[in-house]
Amino acid sequence: MRAGFIERAEVAYYKDVEEPVLENASDVKIQVKATGICGSEVHAYHGKHPYRIPPVVSGHEFAGVVVEVGKGVRRCKVGDRVTAEPQYGCGSCPACKAGKYNICSQKKVLGSGGWSGSFGEYIVVPEQTIVPLSDSVSYEQGALIEPIAVGMHAVRKNHVSIDDTILIIGAGTIGLGLLLSVMVCNPRCVVMADVVDYNLEIARQMGCTYVINNQKENLEEKIKEITDGQGADITFLAFGNASVVEEAAKCTKRGGIVSEIALMPNGEGAPYALIQAKEIAVIGSNMYTYDDYMAVMDCISKGVMDTSLLVTHRYPIEQMKEAMEMADKRPEPVIKVMMSF
Repeated sequence: MRAGFIERAEVAYYKDVEEPVLENASDVKIQVKATGICGSEVHAYHGKHPYRIPPVVSGHEFAGVVVEVGKGVRRCKVGDRVTAEPQYGCGSCPACKAGKYNICSQKKVLGSGGWSGSFGEYIVVPEQTIVPLSDSVSYEQGALIEPIAVGMHAVRKNHVSIDDTILIIGAGTIGLGLLLSVMVCNPRCVVMADVVDYNLEIARQMGCTYVINNQKENLEEKIKEITDGQGADITFLAFGNASVVEEAAKCTKRGGIVSEIALMPNGEGAPYALIQAKEIAVIGSNMYTYDDYMAVMDCISKGVMDTSLLVTHRYPIEQMKEAMEMADKRPEPVIKVMMSF
């Protein structure tokens, strides 16, 4: 089958690879039509991702059409337009039994651990991961459900309401998807901070109340000005390092919430004295569950979410090398790089 292949660090290209086959009665084979490049694939491209280890056919943001099903499959049929959660848990641990398979310690993730990903023309997934696409949702929009669902999970987990003032730090794909998810809740005010003016302009066009380049302006002072000195009710970290975590704590109100979504390594410092003094709740958010996927799908299909500004670059899979270089080197403003079959 046709595939985008990461052979080793900084070596990625198009090639033919072996097509995956059904192994279980509950398996579903999907012909991928559109697939996005995530930051985790860029990390894999550099040989720095702990699980996406070259040589690998990676990829986990996708949509396509069902071409084959196992004899036990009931959720979908050949010809159905679908996407799927690119993860599944062991099914038997306490987390899985509680419906929190997204934090299962034995969780499998598409495009890693021997599970051939959506940079390949065909993938095989378990039936329980299948998410049907509404007729009004395109394949490209279907591939965007995954990154947006990351934000939707955090929004639903932290119960964003109309009375909230929200701060989002980081205006990349995850941050902008988070903005779309936040806007569905119609909060009082949404502030987005980043150091890239292009991304902030996209956020403004998406309806963000205030956008702040925190490399040019003092974010804490601006937040105090906007909130009459109180701070944000909920601060979402869609980008993070030690200094950003401290800035988030300073910008969050007393008794507020910092929602940690960004991938940060262990060992990054945190302003514990400030967190303790202000009784800030720091809440982790890891990927999503089926309900988050369906919430995003419903919003896109009803026109509540406009995803038209997210995809900035499109390539056929045959241009895997060029697509990966664009996602990595970013010689021009980039939000999401999308590949098609």
